[in-house]
Amino acid sequence: MGAEWCPDTAAGPPVPTDEFGEVSLVTELEPTADGERRAMLYPSDQPGHEIATRWLAISADALIDLDSVR
Repeated sequence: MGAEWCPDTAAGPPVPTDEFGEVSLVTELEPTADGERRAMLYPSDQPGHEIATRWLAISADALIDLDSVR
């Protein structure tokens, strides 16, 4: 059997630092095969070849207007 992972109970979640700075995302809406819309999200500061491995696709219905919930 392999080694089991045991979390350190004294350690908390990572503390925000400059390493975890704010990231600006681009959102593009595109149609899906079933007639719905899909939102593609990716970092705005990445070159084209980097975007290929750093994107997220979700149903456009899952997006909300942040101003409406503030």
